[in-house]
Amino acid sequence: MIRYQKVTYNIPGMDCPSEERMIRMQLQPIGAIRHLAFDLSKRRLEVYYEMPDVTEQITAALEQLAMGAVLTSTTGVDNLPAGATTASLTVAKERRILWIVLAINFAFFVIEMTTGLISRSMGLVADSLDMLADAVVYALALYAVGGAVATKKKVARFAGYFQIALALIGFMEVVRRFIGAEVMPDFRTMIIVSSIALIANIVCLVLLQSVRSDEAHIK
Repeated sequence: MIRYQKVTYNIPGMDCPSEERMIRMQLQPIGAIRHLAFDLSKRRLEVYYEMPDVTEQITAALEQLAMGAVLTSTTGVDNLPAGATTASLTVAKERRILWIVLAINFAFFVIEMTTGLISRSMGLVADSLDMLADAVVYALALYAVGGAVATKKKVARFAGYFQIALALIGFMEVVRRFIGAEVMPDFRTMIIVSSIALIANIVCLVLLQSVRSDEAHIK
């Protein structure tokens, strides 16, 4: 019994990983897609999707990218290629990992901000702002999962502006403390909390690496 449809496209404008990522993002909203197979050297893309037919929707999405995509063949297949990971499972895993790292970063934003203010440590306060920035970026990435290319570009731009704003706030506080007379911070609290925060960052890194995704929002 035929379970999947394989449609093959010749895409002249696809010749590097950046175009591949754009195509992946463009096709993400089409829930029926189960696997994408790229051959950059031959400018070829094979799309495997679960019935019913969404070929016209895929073709229309590719044409929006203006890379010259042309449908060359359509074939029914029983199984996905060996080692293929379905798009739906990939998106689900991305969401789960992003929720975990978001929770870790927001928790440490609260912890470091609180202990930083109590111990008068600008280092902990600054790192708490970095944790907040990361949490916001992960939240935006969650919003972008499965979205269109234009949406992801807007999300990335806002995330960049937000991190710049937090960096400026931290820098102004450093200048204020440098100019004014400040009490020596409690270095023991700094060392303990920052060491735990380092472990948290390593955990987040391992989790994100486990996704092994080329998508822009994960990168």
